[in-house]
Amino acid sequence: MSSDFWRGRRVFITGHTGFRGSHLALTLKKAGAEVFGFSLSPSTNPNFFEVANVGQGLSSTFGDVRDVAALKASLEFSQAEVVFHLAGGGGLRDSWDKVSETYSSQVMGSVNLLECLRETATVRAVVFLSSDKVYRPSKADLVETDPLAGGAPAATAKACTDLILESYLQGVFAPEKYNKHKIALASARMGSVIGGGDFSPESFIWQLAQANQAGLDLPLKNPDSIRPWMHVDDAVSALMMLAKALLEQGPKASGGWNFGVGSAHQMSVGQAAEIFKSKYGNSKAQEFQLTSKGSTHGMLNSEKAKNQLSWSPQITVEAGLQRTAEWYKNYFA
Repeated sequence: MSSDFWRGRRVFITGHTGFRGSHLALTLKKAGAEVFGFSLSPSTNPNFFEVANVGQGLSSTFGDVRDVAALKASLEFSQAEVVFHLAGGGGLRDSWDKVSETYSSQVMGSVNLLECLRETATVRAVVFLSSDKVYRPSKADLVETDPLAGGAPAATAKACTDLILESYLQGVFAPEKYNKHKIALASARMGSVIGGGDFSPESFIWQLAQANQAGLDLPLKNPDSIRPWMHVDDAVSALMMLAKALLEQGPKASGGWNFGVGSAHQMSVGQAAEIFKSKYGNSKAQEFQLTSKGSTHGMLNSEKAKNQLSWSPQITVEAGLQRTAEWYKNYFA
């Protein structure tokens, strides 16, 4: 991506106080973009937004995407050309305790944004952050045309949002009407990510960091479970490359996109914990033997992104875990 592509571009981010949103905002600021954020206040204490001083140099509005009047006013004020919709997230386990809030925030929050877009004069590209959990888990190699399904409320809400987005792409923002509305929209489907500054109570890496800082071993519930490990910098790169494609290609880049790391970035929970521990303590990782095949999560086929966007994860699992361990070590220092 050209180093000056984002320079001077006005960008609006919902959910900019969250983990991924904060990293995205920081990267865009460094690239020279004018960043505007609309989000609830950070949900954890500590949080990356405050620890990394993300709010400096950008315009923040603290509000709820379910408040359509506030969302509309903030979007209009930004005069943004690009919108990243990351608000309305939440953990899978937490969503069972907040079912109504999860659906209202993710589904109606997204509808509110889409309705606001109908009245904007400046927006040209919109990226919705989706999830690898939106698919029916019928196979390991999931492609964008596979059927969507639900599970936990958080995952089902994302699937609903993707279907709603598809509806708008067939109606209000249909490609054949592009000369009229001038807006291209896409959904970026990806799994969980790792990186410095994730303070979510559900975060395995945050739990590891606290245990290592205290000199304790973290009991692992499923050490043989095999998972894909994507670093947050690769996730941010995917979002920005997709937005760039929408600006340059218009409706040709609209629709769903998978951003997965593939088998080369898979590792068991136990292996990842050993590497993190070794990087945190500057020691050699112990060999971790799998005792069973375990399970595989979020195996997205990302050939579309690779072929059409030239996107692929650049950070190896070990390098990502090292960056993350070093970040938390410096944080505690």
